[in-house]
Amino acid sequence: MSGNIHGLSWFPQFPDKFVSWGQEIHLYEVRRKDDHSQKSRLPYISVNYLANETRYQYARCVAASYHSDQPIIAVGLADGKIGICNFRDTYDSSWEYTPRQQRMCTCLAWNELDANILAIGHDRHRNDTCITIWDIERGVPKETANFFGVGEFANSICWDRNHRTVIAGMSQKMIKLFDLRQSNATCQSIQTKTVQGLSVSPNGNYLCSYVDSVITLWDPRNIKSPLRQIQSSKNHLQIAWCPTRTSLLSSLQRDSSYITLYDIRSVDNENSGEIYHVKRQISPFPARYQYSGKFAFVNSLSWHSRDFERALVLADALNILDFRLPATLHTAHSNRRKLPLLMQRPLFTPASPTSTTAVTPTQQQPTSSCSTNSGSSLDFNTPGGSPLNVDLLEPELFELDLVDETRQRALEDYGIKPVIEFAALHLTPYLRNVWTTLNNVYCDDRLTGLKATLGINLGHTSEALMASSRIESQVLQWPEGINNSNKLICYRSEQRDLALQLCGWAFEQELERFIDQLYANKEYSRAAMICVFHLKIFHACNILSSAADNMRDPSMYRITVIALSSFNADRCSSTWRNQRSSANMQINDPHLRAVFSFLTMEKDNFDAVLKEEGVSLSDRVAFACKYLSETKLADYITQQIQAAIDGGDLNGLLLTGESQDGINILQSYLDTSFDVQTVALVAINYFRQEHFADKRIQYWIASYLDHLNSWGLWEKRAELDIKIERIRASSRSSRTVFLSCNFCGKSVSNALLDEPRPRSTTTSTNRLSSCPSCRKPLPRCSLCLMHMGTMVNMSNGETPNTTSEVSGWQTKPFSKWFSWCQTCRHGGHTEHIMQWFKQNSECPVSSCNCRCFDMDGTKPNTLRDIS
Repeated sequence: MSGNIHGLSWFPQFPDKFVSWGQEIHLYEVRRKDDHSQKSRLPYISVNYLANETRYQYARCVAASYHSDQPIIAVGLADGKIGICNFRDTYDSSWEYTPRQQRMCTCLAWNELDANILAIGHDRHRNDTCITIWDIERGVPKETANFFGVGEFANSICWDRNHRTVIAGMSQKMIKLFDLRQSNATCQSIQTKTVQGLSVSPNGNYLCSYVDSVITLWDPRNIKSPLRQIQSSKNHLQIAWCPTRTSLLSSLQRDSSYITLYDIRSVDNENSGEIYHVKRQISPFPARYQYSGKFAFVNSLSWHSRDFERALVLADALNILDFRLPATLHTAHSNRRKLPLLMQRPLFTPASPTSTTAVTPTQQQPTSSCSTNSGSSLDFNTPGGSPLNVDLLEPELFELDLVDETRQRALEDYGIKPVIEFAALHLTPYLRNVWTTLNNVYCDDRLTGLKATLGINLGHTSEALMASSRIESQVLQWPEGINNSNKLICYRSEQRDLALQLCGWAFEQELERFIDQLYANKEYSRAAMICVFHLKIFHACNILSSAADNMRDPSMYRITVIALSSFNADRCSSTWRNQRSSANMQINDPHLRAVFSFLTMEKDNFDAVLKEEGVSLSDRVAFACKYLSETKLADYITQQIQAAIDGGDLNGLLLTGESQDGINILQSYLDTSFDVQTVALVAINYFRQEHFADKRIQYWIASYLDHLNSWGLWEKRAELDIKIERIRASSRSSRTVFLSCNFCGKSVSNALLDEPRPRSTTTSTNRLSSCPSCRKPLPRCSLCLMHMGTMVNMSNGETPNTTSEVSGWQTKPFSKWFSWCQTCRHGGHTEHIMQWFKQNSECPVSSCNCRCFDMDGTKPNTLRDIS
């Protein structure tokens, strides 16, 4: 391969072959995954090089045909010649067409139903046509019925879904439809400048075109007026429909490294057929190249005709990538009120494996099968040998009603209420413990993890210096009656004491009160464990003995009390150590297992206690802070952070705090639980402003807010927005959103507030009907025809006594606010608009047929009176 590549295209009938063109034309075949016979010809996609076309160089445009017997392409050159190439050595002169007047070929389009028919578009010539219909089996076209558009030029061309009508963008000013079903082809035209990139959607409902930064959607069955226009920030380079999705439109923009996707949807209610779109942008480059500067821009894209949401991407006019969209998921309630995660199926109808109808090879359609043998995977198979295997469904999702749980928590102000009120929510003990731990670690408006508190792996930073206080070691004395020759060393420092407090443990002087609190909460075994860790063995016996009197099955506690009361380290440790491994399998309480592991330790080997996963991470880390040396403590903290990231354990935030490792833990938890609600709320409550630049946090919050919107929980959404703004209030800049004048562009509200002269207080209301800067009139309400303005009051320097007064100014009530439609831009006072749509469905402005409220799917008879 030499020179730059200008474009590429899959072959519709050959799912493993594609062609690229530029200075040369090359044919490639994609290898199977198990084929490693030789080195790939292209660096970023595993392919075999098949052939090239040497007759046609510097191709202006190329189109892959729908022939099923061999790969055939049509090549348009700058001099207007059209060549048909089958990548064979034999040369057929009948497969070349040259127009009467030499001029550039601008576009090509094969007919999908009749693979031999090709539509050709040329540049303008005053005495020649610009559109030619060529049946390559009948030789070069000569009949006048095959030529259209005298004195015009073709910008783009395509066929409708019936494959009998040619749709062409002509002369940069109109779209024409030529119906070829009659001998004298009829022509229908519509005036528009969006004539580039004409293409019909796979379902035949939409026709798209573009010019500069505007995409226009049409109904090809009634093309009198556009259905919708989509405005972008950059000019478009290419637009194309995804053939395996009903209405997914892709766009490449100039000097952009992203693919923009528009999911076209329809309201489809009884009163309207309005459409809207959902936009998203995706980078096709591998994650390891995202920020390396390896790739810059996307120049061309070709969708695979059968493989679900797969495309070839041309990057920087040289590199070809095989790209597949991330799995598109949809949620839906079943009769069992569960949350199935459904991957959107391809457009093709899957073939039934039990069908007995014979299908010929040429009629066989791509198949897709959904396999859920294990209940945790979806498998879409395609005939091209590239199965799409996505492990999406966790078994827990079939047991937990995640939708209802999430919605119920949202209704109960989950993440908005203080942590002390979380006990009343529908939370699992795990989540309740996580929020309690985060509340303990959160201090001084910061989620400080134990890693930073202890100064682990911080280098020579200021935080490390603050955490490098003097560490004192002390040899502990065993209680009387317990002989133990092993020396038990305890470490203390100012930072370790703070870490114990963050873990929920009390100081020595407050230990007895802490133990009594655990006993009152019926955490008997944990209280006994902490007593043993502090060498208060007889106190632990008393706790377990008292707890046994209040339990239905006190046998385990009784046996533990007997064992502890008669324990002698020097005489019993070896015997206990031999029996511990088998006994631990029969002891169900992890805290009692930790007690026996601690008493039978060998010198300073505390691994049995530190690896007891049944004990909470905070208790294990507190134990490590008490008995591990500096080096061992640092290693243990690092290991636990990595384990929390691998397992998605939110308790690991106790160690990481608000850091990159903390964000990784949240992401891992989301991957295993699909609980975007908890992840978003943790980020909102405990992460500071500088971490919100991470795209993952932005995505979590946006996803959860979308969930609230989809449930209609507008008030909960507003409360969460207010909470987010309060959290960021310290770093908030001056106001940048304001009402601006349509003529001069200056702020209307700020101009009023910034006037230095005092305003008269004799009138309670001041209506502003014109711009204070240019004195041009403000827009009028569509119903009362009064100028829209800002109604304010001034409070004579008195302290505002209501929440509606801010900085001496009283804002307007909501019923007086200005509301407008995002489609037709007409509007007025909110109370007037609401009253109008109680009885009407169309816009109040005469001659405007926009159904404004249908865009939100709101029925007029369900509107509330908010005035």
